Amino acid sequence: MGTTLGKVVRWAVVVLVGALIVGVPAALAARPGEAQADPGELRARIAASVDRPWTGYAEARAGLDLPRIPALSDVTTLLSGVTRLRGWYAAPDRARTDVLTAVGERDRYTTPTGQAVWDYGAELLTIVGADPVVRLPRPDDLLPPALGRRLLAGTAASDPAIALPARRVAGVDAAGVRVTVADPGTTVGALDLWADPETGLPVAVEVRARGVADPLISTAFGELAQGPPDPAALVPQRGPGSGVTRSPTSDLFGALGRGDGSSLPARLAGRDRERPQRRFPALGQYGTTLGQLVAVPLPADLAGSLLDGIGRAGAGRTLSVAGQGSALETPLLTLAVVRSEDGARAWVLSGLVPPATIDSGAADLLAGGQA
Repeated sequence: MGTTLGKVVRWAVVVLVGALIVGVPAALAARPGEAQADPGELRARIAASVDRPWTGYAEARAGLDLPRIPALSDVTTLLSGVTRLRGWYAAPDRARTDVLTAVGERDRYTTPTGQAVWDYGAELLTIVGADPVVRLPRPDDLLPPALGRRLLAGTAASDPAIALPARRVAGVDAAGVRVTVADPGTTVGALDLWADPETGLPVAVEVRARGVADPLISTAFGELAQGPPDPAALVPQRGPGSGVTRSPTSDLFGALGRGDGSSLPARLAGRDRERPQRRFPALGQYGTTLGQLVAVPLPADLAGSLLDGIGRAGAGRTLSVAGQGSALETPLLTLAVVRSEDGARAWVLSGLVPPATIDSGAADLLAGGQA
């Protein structure tokens, strides 16, 4: 398990160490537009745009201000800064995303047989078997099409949708729609999306938390060409003399999810557990909406390391549970580590949910589940 975790932490962590200006900044490319579309129709076209190919450059800004925690620095950094991305997308199983930094880049290829990650700095190509559907956030999740469709899929059809003023984004006269999330079980208050009214391809997305005026996550294209990308760009490449390695998964949740899931109950914080994904029996997915709760058993040493890291950061909230628990909380995302009094059992618990839901889920885990 230690070897697998080491590979995951080594090759899945994306640390933003600087700012490399590439292409036209997304903020400068967004201007008022004139496009109009029925909000319900635009919402449906966005949801159906998964097969729309494109090539482009985007910038994503996340303002969750999470402290840097060892073993989770990829997530805390990703959600607390600016990420610059170049992407090629032909289909859900044929895509590539480059994360651009001041010292190089890291390229992730999605292929029909799995994934491949090229690390420019380490001169290493990692062939990845599979990642779970429910996993930790990674840079390609912040591309406008991916973020827009993924979050929109977690809303209810009855959630109100209204038109937003049009924007000119990366050459697209984009129509806008705001979906207000009615479910009180999630911290997400509204999703603002701008998309090509003809193709439904999202070109800009803003995520708003309840009670917070400004969006906490925003992403937009600065350059965009719709149509099939260059096929050569989708073939994993590596430099001459560089190394090649293999890993069953590139996600920390994925590595942990391949273990024993017997400590996960059938119900957590009032949410029923979904059927475990094949090859990831220890990954607990509770619910399918934006209020979904994810629970994964932790090895004792990793649980201790995470609890110590949260404690040293001085930003965690101590949970009132029959054991030990600390939570990193933002207006949008909460992540907690929970450990039994004897230290024999531990879990990580996360979701776009209120603190009370995390507390309830932690208590259920320590009690062995809720009937």
